[in-house]
Amino acid sequence: MKRILLDTNVVLDVLLDRQPFVDESRQIWQASDEGRFDGYVATFSIPNIHYICGRQSGAVAAQNAVDECLAAFEVCALYRECILAARRMPGPDFEDNLQIACAITDFLHGIVTRDPTDFAASPIQVYTPAQFLASL
Repeated sequence: MKRILLDTNVVLDVLLDRQPFVDESRQIWQASDEGRFDGYVATFSIPNIHYICGRQSGAVAAQNAVDECLAAFEVCALYRECILAARRMPGPDFEDNLQIACAITDFLHGIVTRDPTDFAASPIQVYTPAQFLASL
């Protein structure tokens, strides 16, 4: 079974009902819930999700968002080696490089993101939401 990391933005699209992205992201989340692939998020995505949801929707929504993520997805480990690897990657966004490093460390098969150009340095498969849905 495919083990896939969901970029923070894909998860937030669902939690915050962000248009026009929510439909594809919700389909991906649902496919994970249905067991069509194993969904993962990076460890550091959880506090980011809490912070963003809290700012936009309040403290209760932030707590609920964390609970929903923990119920729906596995969480990639974050090790010192991941941070060091991310620092060496050529990509422009450290957080995205860190997600790549975590996905590699946990032997994941791919990453789903709305910003594939930020993941150009990834040695593992990178999908847009539409591409990933088509692959299912």
